[in-house]
Amino acid sequence: MPIGLRAADAPLIQRLVNGDMKLLMRLGALLQEGLTVSEPALQALVAGGNTSLLTDRRLKGFTKGATADADFTALIAEHKAEDLVLTDTADGMRVIALADEVGNPLLAALVPAAVVENEPMSGLNAVVATLAPSLRTPVEGLLAARADDQRAAALEQLRYAMPPLAVVCELMPMLLADGADIVRERAIALLMASGAHIAVIDCIRALQRADDAELIRHSEPLGRLPQPQQELVIAAVLAHLARGQASSGVVSVARALAPLFATHAKLERLFDLLLPRSLSLIDLVRALQAKDRVRIDSILARQLGMDVERDAQIIILLAAPEAPPPGHPIAVEALLDRGISLLLAPTSAPRERMSLAAALRRLDSFLPVRSLAHRLALRDQEFSTAFDTSVYWLLAELCRDKAVDEATGELLAEACRRILRDGSGPHIVSLLEQQLPALVPATPAARLSLVEPTVETVARFHDDRSHDVVISCVVALGPAALPGLWASLEDHPRQEVRLLCAELVPDLLLAGGTVAELHHGISRLLQIVGRVTDTTERAALITAAARAAVAPSVTREPELHSRVLSATNGLGDHGMEALGHLAASPACDPVLRDDLLQRMLRTLQEDVPDAPLETSIDVGNQEVTYHLDDALTRHTDTIPRVLRALERIGSAPTVPTAVQRLVIERLCKQWKRVSTWETVWGPGNIRELGETIARLGERADCPAPQRVLAAESLLNGANQLSIARALARVFLAGEGTYLATLAGRASARLVQLAGEDYYADDERPDLVEILVDYLAIAQLGKEDVSLRRRLVNLIATMHGSATTRARLRLRFLRSELDPELRAKIEWA
Repeated sequence: MPIGLRAADAPLIQRLVNGDMKLLMRLGALLQEGLTVSEPALQALVAGGNTSLLTDRRLKGFTKGATADADFTALIAEHKAEDLVLTDTADGMRVIALADEVGNPLLAALVPAAVVENEPMSGLNAVVATLAPSLRTPVEGLLAARADDQRAAALEQLRYAMPPLAVVCELMPMLLADGADIVRERAIALLMASGAHIAVIDCIRALQRADDAELIRHSEPLGRLPQPQQELVIAAVLAHLARGQASSGVVSVARALAPLFATHAKLERLFDLLLPRSLSLIDLVRALQAKDRVRIDSILARQLGMDVERDAQIIILLAAPEAPPPGHPIAVEALLDRGISLLLAPTSAPRERMSLAAALRRLDSFLPVRSLAHRLALRDQEFSTAFDTSVYWLLAELCRDKAVDEATGELLAEACRRILRDGSGPHIVSLLEQQLPALVPATPAARLSLVEPTVETVARFHDDRSHDVVISCVVALGPAALPGLWASLEDHPRQEVRLLCAELVPDLLLAGGTVAELHHGISRLLQIVGRVTDTTERAALITAAARAAVAPSVTREPELHSRVLSATNGLGDHGMEALGHLAASPACDPVLRDDLLQRMLRTLQEDVPDAPLETSIDVGNQEVTYHLDDALTRHTDTIPRVLRALERIGSAPTVPTAVQRLVIERLCKQWKRVSTWETVWGPGNIRELGETIARLGERADCPAPQRVLAAESLLNGANQLSIARALARVFLAGEGTYLATLAGRASARLVQLAGEDYYADDERPDLVEILVDYLAIAQLGKEDVSLRRRLVNLIATMHGSATTRARLRLRFLRSELDPELRAKIEWA
C-alpha cells in the first residue's frame, strides 16, 4: 500500500520538484489538509510536465470521506492523468499514487508495514496525543510556528516545560532541519533542560555543522551512555540521514551505538538511508552482526535487487569472516551466482570488484563442497568482456586454496589459452600477473599447451612489464614448460619470441634439470646457433649456453666451456655477455679470464672518433636528415653489454679479490672521464655506468676501500637523480667516518639544488623518494643534525609529491627522529 511523502521527506520532495518553490509550497499545504502524493507519482507528473493537477485548488476537497471517488476520476481525466488513483492509509492520510503501486508485490517486499508505524510525523502525532496539557500546548505551538522567531519562542516555552527525552526524540527531525542559528541555540538549550548528556549535545552540535571530524571524535563515549540517551542520538542520526547528509562521521556514530541498533526497531530504516550512499559500512555491519547475525543478514538480504552497486555492497557485507550460524536464512549459492554476474559485468558498475571477489571467495569457503571455481569456469566466455580483471585474482586464489578440481582446471586452461590468443591487453597482463596458467590444476598436456600463447605475448606487447610478467609466469610453470620453449625457440616465426625463449631455457634447465639434461640443453642450443644467421639471436643463444655451462653441476667440465667459447668467435662485441659468464666461472682459467677482462676494459675505455655530423636535404620537400656516425652507434649499443659482463665478473664470489678490485677501479676511472666530458658517451650509457659502479659498491662483501672509491667517484654526479639514488644505496651499505662525510656532502648538494628549483616538477616524486633515502642513512658527517633538519623540512614542503614508497619509509623512520622532526612528517 503506498504511504506517500511526508514532511520528513522535504529534502526528497525538493529534489523531485526540481527547485520549483511554488509547487513545493503547494505540496506542503496539501499535507496540512491530510492529502499527499507518492514518490513515483510525483516523479511521473514532474517528468511529464503535468503538475497542473497538483496546483488545482479543487484537490483540497479530496480529504478522507469529503468527496466521492468519482469526482476524483473526473478531475484526473480533466488533467490527462488517468493512471493515478486515490488511496487511504492507516493514519488517516489520503495518497495520490500510480495505479501500478496499489497491491504491487515488489513494493510490498520493499516497504514493510512497519514503515507506516515508524514514520516520524505519525509517531510524533501519537506522542502529542498522550501528552499532558502543560506539554501539549508548547509542542503544538512549535508545530504551528512558521517564522524563525516564532519557532525560537516556542522552543523556549518548551524548555521551561522540561519535556522527557522521548518527546525530544520525536522532535529531532525538526530540530536538525532548521537552519536558523537562533532556533539551533534554543534547540540545544531544550536538550540541556531535558537532561541530555554533554556527549549527546556535542554530537548533535557536530551534526548541525556536518562536522565529520568532530563526529568521529565524539562517537566513542556514546556507546557507554544509558539507553534513553542513546535513543536520542539514534533519533538525531536518522533525522540527519533523512536529510541526505550521510557521511563517514555519521557511520562512526552508528558504529558506536551498534549494540542498541542491532535490536532497534528502526535498524532497517538506517540501512535504507545508508546503503544508497558510497560509504564504507564494513565496521558498522560487522559490529551489528556480532550481536545478531541472523537479523542483520535478513535485513540486508531484503535490500537485494535495488541496483547493481547496492547488490555488490550487500554481498560484501554478508560475507562476514565467520561461517553463518545454523538456521541462517541466506542462500549462499544464490549470492554466488549474483556476485559472479556482477564481477563479470561488461559495464563500469559495480566499482568495488576486488572487494566483491574477496567476498565471493569467503562465501565459497562456507559451502560443504566449494563450487565457485566451477561456476566461474562455466561462464568463461564472459571473462574477456568483463570491465574489470579481478576475476583472475579470484581464480588464482582459488587455485592456491586447492579449491579447483582437475576437471574445472581443464576448463580454465582452455579459457586461459583463448584469452592469451584473443584477449585485450589488460586481461592478458592481469592473467599473467596472477600466474594463472601456472596455477590451474590441469593435466600436463593442457598446461604445456599454455606455453606457446604465453611467450607469444611479447610479440604483441612491446613493453618491459609484459616481458617481466611472461618470464615470471613461465618460470612458475617450471621444467614442464621446457618442451614448449624448445619448440618455440626452434620454429617460431617471430624473433622477439625466440629471444625470450633463449632467455628462459637456461632458467628452467638450472631450476630442475639433471646433469645429462644440462649437457643435452647446451648441445641443443649450440646446434641451433649453427642454423641462425642473425647476430643478435646468435648472441642470445650463446649467452644462454654460457649460463647453463657455468652451473655448479657442470662447471668443472672445461670441454663445455671451450665449446661455448669457440661459438663466440665472429660475434665481436655481441658476445660480451657470454664471455662475462665464462670469465665469472670458478673453472675459468686465470690466464683466459685475464685476457677476457682486458678485452672488455679496452672496449670500455676506447675513444669514439669525433666524426662530423652529416646531413642531407630532400629535394622534393626540403626535409633535413641527420646521419649519425656508425662507430658512435655501435659503441652506444656495445657499452651496456660490456658493463653487464664486468658487473658479473666484479660481483662473482669465486673471482679473486684482485680481479674485483681491478674491475671497480677501471670503472671508476672511466666514470671520471665520461662525467667530465673527457670522453663523450650517450646519457643512457653514462647513467648505466654510474649505476653499475653503485651496485658493485653496495654489495655486502665489497671491501671498504672499494666502497669508498665508488662513493668518491660518483659524488660529482649526485645532481643526477638516478646517480643520487644509486649513491644512497652505497652509503646505506657501509659505515665509517669518511663515508659518512661523503654522505653529508651528497645530502647537502641535493638539498641545495632542490632549494634552487633545479629539478623539474615531474621529477619531484623521485626527488622526494631520494631525499627520504638520504634521511635513512645512519650518519651524515659533522653536520648530521643540521642536514637532517633541512632534509625533513624539504620533504615536508613537497609532501604533495610524496609517493607511497616514500610515505611508507617515512613511517618506518619516524620513530628514529627527534620529536620536533617527527611532528613535521605526521602527514606520512
